[in-house]
Amino acid sequence: MTSSSTTHEHWGSRYGFLLAAIGSAAGLGNIWRFSYVAGENGGATFLVIYLLCVIFIGLPIVIAEIAVGRDAQGDAVLAFHHARPDQPWYLAGGLAVIGCFFILGFYSVIAGWSLKYFIGAASGALWQTQDYQHYFDAFISQPLAPLAWQLVMMVATVWVVAGGIQRGIEAANRVLMPTLGLIVITLAGYALTLDGASKGLSFMFAPDWSAFVRPEVYVAAIGQAFFSLGIGMAIFLTYGGYLTKGHSIPGAAATIVAGDSLLAIAAGLAIFPAVFSFGLDPASGPELAFITLPGVFAIMPGGQWLAILFFGLLVGAALTSMFSI
Repeated sequence: MTSSSTTHEHWGSRYGFLLAAIGSAAGLGNIWRFSYVAGENGGATFLVIYLLCVIFIGLPIVIAEIAVGRDAQGDAVLAFHHARPDQPWYLAGGLAVIGCFFILGFYSVIAGWSLKYFIGAASGALWQTQDYQHYFDAFISQPLAPLAWQLVMMVATVWVVAGGIQRGIEAANRVLMPTLGLIVITLAGYALTLDGASKGLSFMFAPDWSAFVRPEVYVAAIGQAFFSLGIGMAIFLTYGGYLTKGHSIPGAAATIVAGDSLLAIAAGLAIFPAVFSFGLDPASGPELAFITLPGVFAIMPGGQWLAILFFGLLVGAALTSMFSI
């Protein structure tokens, strides 16, 4: 989406733009990455610093990117050139496009894993083992299987993006984003009913004030804010290029940032109460979604259905982010 286009259209509505923009931000970074980074950095302490970074650093950048993109009415390269036509700033737009290709390579790998686990949970293949570390290691060590799942997600992304702004990205997000919201609310509601869920709530919302002196928490929070919102990647420059005049950019940016943050918190509410309820380590890192949580679902009442919802959530979140990249 950050490459140039020979034809130019606009978002069908403000609502469609907001859903697509929130979807671009509130993807895997909010559900998969946010949970394990928060777990590694003290939970509530990280959350407070993260929200401050989002408000005071992320929001102004989102406003600026959308404004520059809308003014240029074009892609990332054109936006930089339009801002300073007398300087070779268009090269920065080109670098952003190249950067997005690298990020897409990373996202599509995790997206493929998510699809594999979604199918495994739905078919029952995921429940034929009790060693989820071995299950994960055996899967990613195969030479072709991870690439095949990654390819499926890439094909789905290309198919949607090829449909254009209104019939492709906007139409897909009108279905995916409300569905993802419903799923994460359902998962969070169930997790909060588990015994020991209060420990997860304390982890998320009761800061350890001594942790505020740890520099690594600030670095992690700033990094997560940039990663989650997708700022600095020219996504909002490009999405802004398809926005018509007359829309309130600060209001739209505030809605995007709020929606992104709320989904991150809701994802934490769906994960941490369950993790603490079963006595697991919230700081288990990137393996939290693919090794730790399958073990939780395996022993949880109704866990197979919850796993289907959770990995379906990951698949949908991956797609909404990949559309924008």
